[in-house]
Amino acid sequence: MILTHSFLQQSRQQTLYESSSDFRQRIINENHKAYMKNSKFDVFFSHSSLDHNEVLTLIQLFNQCGYSAYVDWVYDPQLNRSDVNKETAEKIRIRMNQSKGLAYLATSNSTSSKWCPWELGYFDGMSKNSRCCILPVLSYNASSYDGQEYLGLYPYLDYLKYANSDKYDFWVHEQRTSKYVALSAWLNGLNPSYH
Repeated sequence: MILTHSFLQQSRQQTLYESSSDFRQRIINENHKAYMKNSKFDVFFSHSSLDHNEVLTLIQLFNQCGYSAYVDWVYDPQLNRSDVNKETAEKIRIRMNQSKGLAYLATSNSTSSKWCPWELGYFDGMSKNSRCCILPVLSYNASSYDGQEYLGLYPYLDYLKYANSDKYDFWVHEQRTSKYVALSAWLNGLNPSYH
């Protein structure tokens, strides 16, 4: 399933039995534990700061699947998005180098972000085998994703159960084909294939 704003909102509401600050801190702590296992982030989230709530819920979903995610306002809250300088860019580069892959959170907000395209371009240029994908969050239900312009160059993520299981995972799909692979395998070098 391609993630939607309403799905993320429902997921967030199901876990908000705690106060929001306790919820936020618990999610951040779980993410940090996942990061500490390998001393490397599985995924660098490239996102608009306007998608704060969606990102927090996505961190939780990724953690539930066993992945860690780098999010700038979690790990580097001292970075000031309104005062971008060489030190800010260098810190982001360091964090990208500490990540196995990059997930570009494609929402209506990210289209107006100045940082998201820069992060995607930088990460893609880091090596010939860079692992960049698009994580669409749509306002409507869809069974596939066709990114526009440069977003169409990258595979996209969806969130589905394993066959005959209740366990969810993130899956990397090649755009405009039926090739796919589990995110964990993709981060370790496997490319999407037919099944």
